[in-house]
Amino acid sequence: MLLPEGEQAVVKDTKPEHPIGRHHAMLFETLLGITRRNYEVPKAQLLRAATNVEVDAGKPSPFGQKFEMRFPVRGPLGTRPVLAVWMREPTRVRPRLITCYVE
Repeated sequence: MLLPEGEQAVVKDTKPEHPIGRHHAMLFETLLGITRRNYEVPKAQLLRAATNVEVDAGKPSPFGQKFEMRFPVRGPLGTRPVLAVWMREPTRVRPRLITCYVE
């Protein structure tokens, strides 16, 4: 199955500064060569994947429904598989990226 409402998915630009997300950002830089200067590259790949990559639905919770997807991300240093987790909250239609990291 595809991510429900994937064409409306949201990826916030503040992820590299997040207390946990910043560690993931360091891996993107080390393994893929993706930095704050070229973060639009994986962001575009994430948004494209949100519309055409199969997801696994997690167990629903009071916070919403999680969906996981694995797909290759290309950067200046090569291509690596990533895991992206999206959340679709009960009060919102648009799924939002909650975490993403290089596997």
